[in-house]
Amino acid sequence: MKPTPVISALQTPKAGEQQHLGNLIGSSLALAIGDIANRHNGPVLLITPDSQNARRLEREISQFTPEKCEVFPDWETLPYDNFSPHQDIISERLSLLYQMPQLVSGVVIMPVNTLLQRVLPKSFLTRHALVVKKGDLLSLEKLRDQLESAGYRHVDQVMEHGEYASRGSILDLFPMGSHQPLRIDFFDDEIDTIREFDPETQRSTTEIDSISLLPAREFPTDADAIEQFRVRWREQFDARREPESVYQQVSKRTLPAGIEYWQPLFFDEMETLFDYLPDNTLVISVGDLEQAGKQFLADADNRYDQRRVDPMRPLLSPKSLWLDTDEMFSRLKPIPRIMLTDAEVEGKSWRINIRCRALPDLNVNHQLKEPMGALRQFCEQFSGKVVFSVESEGRREALLDMLSRIKLRPQVCHSVYEALDAPSRVTLIIGPAENGFILEDAGFASFVKPTSSANALRSVAVAMIKKPPSAVKPSSGLWQSSSPVSRLSTSSTASDDMKGCKPSKPAA
Repeated sequence: MKPTPVISALQTPKAGEQQHLGNLIGSSLALAIGDIANRHNGPVLLITPDSQNARRLEREISQFTPEKCEVFPDWETLPYDNFSPHQDIISERLSLLYQMPQLVSGVVIMPVNTLLQRVLPKSFLTRHALVVKKGDLLSLEKLRDQLESAGYRHVDQVMEHGEYASRGSILDLFPMGSHQPLRIDFFDDEIDTIREFDPETQRSTTEIDSISLLPAREFPTDADAIEQFRVRWREQFDARREPESVYQQVSKRTLPAGIEYWQPLFFDEMETLFDYLPDNTLVISVGDLEQAGKQFLADADNRYDQRRVDPMRPLLSPKSLWLDTDEMFSRLKPIPRIMLTDAEVEGKSWRINIRCRALPDLNVNHQLKEPMGALRQFCEQFSGKVVFSVESEGRREALLDMLSRIKLRPQVCHSVYEALDAPSRVTLIIGPAENGFILEDAGFASFVKPTSSANALRSVAVAMIKKPPSAVKPSSGLWQSSSPVSRLSTSSTASDDMKGCKPSKPAA
């Protein structure tokens, strides 16, 4: 069962429609995304301007939705670099590409430069994915041939993704997309057992029933694929005879570092990440995607001009590897989309400013007689729910001890939604949200983040405040933010905060 949405102003647009939500201050942005994921009947694609925002939002969103949330990883190389992405990155990418067309829920996060990238066709993954089950009739030699054809490397001891080793009737391999390497034990031509094992100790652990084997690379490496590469190369570049040339290395099935930037030569036609999205996908965008996309493509063009002069490594044009921003927005147009921003948006149809405001100054001031007076006074005067959030159990205990000094004993809860439903007005959860806020969405909930320059309060990340519906009246048109003073009530006291609480024992 999905949690009840916190932000009541949210609406899900239909195909081809766009909704703008503004005034999302602090971590209320992550809350809005979590709310959207909770109410949407399908997967959500979140597009960010850069990888830093993608990783931050991945952490924060997990606090506001039980749905799975993960970043589709970038290669983490600069355009036309002379080295290849790490195998762990390729493993994550292949795993998500394989899963994406069948997704029924969850949030996939992509930086805009990743979304612009052209990728392998879906048909390649479909043809080369192999499901191996316990009890299958499959010879060890045949499986080894299939692994070689899929680009896996034969080694003495398996340590990384894309490797395999065999000895006797046992085959060890680290499949792409798997978190652990696997050990397959054969009995003649039958798979007897499949177990995970620790690559450090080589000890077998959990037994499993089946595995999905994905290709080891994002392009084929069999003999037919190499020949097609050679043909397409000669159509665009000179076939150099020097052994260090990319053409000669690939011809000898030695894949040079950075071969991924010649990936289109292995396929008749490349696809885009849009081709992997299910039909019921909802898109959320954050920040200025057009500017971020144009900046990335400008950087790619500059690196192309600088590096194209090497006759041993002639380069494919940026157009062969990435979409331009016009193509990206053209592909986005028919998909329902919600655009989120911390700035206020103009009050037109499908443009709503969430009733969100910044926190008052709640810093701990050790020069005062009561250093935490501002925080105590805020909790006393505010009439709704307050939820503190810390990033670990250790900091939770430290914060409980601190709050006990101002006679606040919050009820410990496991999630934001449990905290909202708790009988206590002051609660405490563990979560990664970084920036606080006050949310007054149609009288339903508010969030705050006490801030402090003192080490003692660094554990405070978010406090959530829930107001009774009668406390806020929705206005027509824009959701206008109220002043901090006008929305604070003096009807509650610190002792009232303790009603319905199960006091938590402060740290010794």
